[in-house]
Amino acid sequence: MHGRLLNDRYELLAPIGSGGMGQVWRARDRSLGREVAVKLLTATGSAGTAGSAGSTGSTGGDDQDQLLARFRQEARAAASLDSPYIVAVHDHGTDDGTPYLVMALVQGRSLDQVLRGSVRVPVADALRWAADICRALDAAHSAGVVHRDIKPGNVMIAQDGTAKVVDFGIATFMERAAGDARLTQTGQLPFGSVPYLAPERFRQEAGDGRTDLYALGCVLYELLVGRPPFTGSAAGVMYNHVNDAPLRPSRARPEVTPPVERLVLDLLAKSPADRPADAAKVLERILAAGAAGAEEAEGAKAGAAYGTPTPDVQDSVPAADSLVVEDARPQSSHSPGVRKEPTPLDAPGRQRRSRKRVLMTTALVLAAVGIPAVLGIRSLTAPDTESASDAKDTPAAVYTIGVAHSYTHVGAERSTGAGDTYEKSEFKQFTTQQKRTVESAFAETLGAKGGSRFRVVPVSANPDTTSRKLLAKHPEMLAVIGDTVDFSWVHDTDEAFLPEISTCSEVAHAAGAFAIPADEARQGEAMADYLLTRTKARRVFVAEDKIWTDREDGIGTALRRAGVTTKSLDTSPNEIKTSQIPALVGRARADAVVVPTGADINVWAKKLWADGFKGPVLTQSDPEGVCEDSKERSTAERRDKTVPDGVLRARNYSGEPDENLPARGNQELYDGALALATALKKLPAEGSATSASSLRHTLDREIQGVSVNGVLDEVSFEKRRSARERPVWFDRREDGKWTEVGKVDKEFEATRQ
Repeated sequence: MHGRLLNDRYELLAPIGSGGMGQVWRARDRSLGREVAVKLLTATGSAGTAGSAGSTGSTGGDDQDQLLARFRQEARAAASLDSPYIVAVHDHGTDDGTPYLVMALVQGRSLDQVLRGSVRVPVADALRWAADICRALDAAHSAGVVHRDIKPGNVMIAQDGTAKVVDFGIATFMERAAGDARLTQTGQLPFGSVPYLAPERFRQEAGDGRTDLYALGCVLYELLVGRPPFTGSAAGVMYNHVNDAPLRPSRARPEVTPPVERLVLDLLAKSPADRPADAAKVLERILAAGAAGAEEAEGAKAGAAYGTPTPDVQDSVPAADSLVVEDARPQSSHSPGVRKEPTPLDAPGRQRRSRKRVLMTTALVLAAVGIPAVLGIRSLTAPDTESASDAKDTPAAVYTIGVAHSYTHVGAERSTGAGDTYEKSEFKQFTTQQKRTVESAFAETLGAKGGSRFRVVPVSANPDTTSRKLLAKHPEMLAVIGDTVDFSWVHDTDEAFLPEISTCSEVAHAAGAFAIPADEARQGEAMADYLLTRTKARRVFVAEDKIWTDREDGIGTALRRAGVTTKSLDTSPNEIKTSQIPALVGRARADAVVVPTGADINVWAKKLWADGFKGPVLTQSDPEGVCEDSKERSTAERRDKTVPDGVLRARNYSGEPDENLPARGNQELYDGALALATALKKLPAEGSATSASSLRHTLDREIQGVSVNGVLDEVSFEKRRSARERPVWFDRREDGKWTEVGKVDKEFEATRQ
């Protein structure tokens, strides 16, 4: 495809993005001597195929001609739109049967990429970008064009901060290309991105501009809260859109003012008649809410304290339908009163690895079996350059916060080499992603002035690195956060003490460590809630050594406290023969079986069912699946293929977006960073003579008392270390894949199918 010349004019140079609508390429317009973005459209469905040469589909050449005529009609309508808030369409055509659009190149990132890095954004930024989307919709709707697929991936943030909407008219063409009949086929969903579709789309109603306003409400909700109004399976989200009210934004984020909340909820009204009349009315309300929110304006300025955007789109190829393109030309300015400055809310990516139960002893064993000492800690930013002479000119100390990644990540320093080009790119995305996510949470909590006290640096978690070694490199470091589980340090002295917040692992494995994901005790509570409310099971056999299950924070203890009778193994599950499984469960008179990560769920489930066991069989997700990198995720997927249909699993981390690797773990990391930033606010004021060592102990005590509203739920720590009341999700293995069936927050709530 690289080097392909479309109609002897547009030379494809490099892919920028891809998704259900086709591919976006950086291209050169040989006629005008400029670079452009070219979108190659691939439409499939009952109306035939427009994306391949010579395709006749099921309807023959006449329908193919009709399909291309529709494309030309929609492309002309899109090209007629003239607004600085719409990415301009320069040209359209077909080449060898493939329709394509030629668009302006816009330097910047999509809102989808912004949310991957920032999870949620300052309220003022959310309102500013929503206002720009309204301006785009107002221009389009006035011209009779409805977008029908407003989502973060179809909104670009240019370098000057302007939001620009892409793909006007394309959704209409693609839906028609797929065939209107698909809307009435059993099990089919309407064209578009389900998290942002209006209820009338699921009711097979045509809709109008107010359909776009509902989608705008979903986007604004996600910018403010950190997740769309409804999450889960496609069918479950469809039901939610039609029947359920979303959580009020202020419940998740108190700084959302009543006017902003009313606007969001009005946009999300089930009936189009109950929504604002048009985009111009929405814009008026956004500007009024922004003018009344001086507090939000201060929050917007905080984002600028953490650097500038990185517009280099060659570092990564997004996996979504986002158009990530560049243009050196200056963009139009905002209307008066709307802030216009670059923001650092973009970020490339996020990823990670899986592993079994991780404890302090595991890290020590790794070191003992020969993990090279050269895999020590290393910073991915420029080396520290502060010196004594610098300090004399600095009015207050700048402390360091480490954002940890695993030394095993692809592209990282390894005994097997540095990795190929893709691995290095993925590694760069991962470390940049983490850093920016933490910085975004700090900006929200600390503001510009408070945030200037702390510098965020990526560090590598390595079992060969002690806290003493890390502090020797970063003496002003106050805490580490992120994928910390590979650190093997023991805080043997006050000087080497370093607080740690693990946002990947459920295990708080060392003194000074806090863990965000639901631990085994919390998962046990959730399992009990599920069994007691959704099944008749009251006696559970736990396929794990009772030494582990009967710990204070073990699954067995949690199940019993919730009213479930349990029986565990007297030995390691590895010592149990497959033939013994039915007898063990039978003697326990169990009507449900829990198979923790230490035992093979494939073996247990198949043997039990072959012997006639009728009760539910539950397992746990990989403790750190949220932080897998691409290679480890592939390994986990291969392992999952052996899990038989019907198995249930408890998952201690948020959803698993398909092929959206850079976003995995962001919500947990953001919540942990909110907790850390809240504790940092309580440290002695700038200019105090308190040593960094003393501040670390003070910070540890403050983290223990933290209670903040996170993206997923409230963050607070019980018994010093484990976050309590964290959500636990339940999935069922169906047709060879995991399908979410519900979530335990305060109680079990089923995901409607």
